[in-house]
Amino acid sequence: MNRSLFPTSVVTKAFTWAYQELGLNIKQASEILGISPSSLAQTTLLGFESGTAEYRKQLAFIRMYHLLISLSDGDTEQMNAWFSSYNITLEMSPFEMCKEQDGIERVADQLRKLKQSSLGRKGTLATLEFPYKEQVEKADTIFH
Repeated sequence: MNRSLFPTSVVTKAFTWAYQELGLNIKQASEILGISPSSLAQTTLLGFESGTAEYRKQLAFIRMYHLLISLSDGDTEQMNAWFSSYNITLEMSPFEMCKEQDGIERVADQLRKLKQSSLGRKGTLATLEFPYKEQVEKADTIFH
């Protein structure tokens, strides 16, 4: 097993905390990692071996989550709303983007840009206020 700065069990525990704080369940978290819910459940205590794709995705998700915390001042409701709502820049919700190849990094990049452009401003994590099923349809109508 490879030595890592971050023990695998600690990374998995932090990932679990982050996805639960964002209102996700184990099925949704496993979709982000690209594995089955049972595979994720089996690794809860030990974690994924460092260097694996799952381990790297967990670290990326944790970093993205910390950016989200800093932009929302830890407001869980605001974080959940932003993470699950349609995002014009991503052309889908951040949650859906996180399931894509390099999606977590794209979400984190957007959060970094928001953080740089909004130093000192409130309301950084703006969301569109309509149900998800209607989001793509209305966004196409409004913005195209």
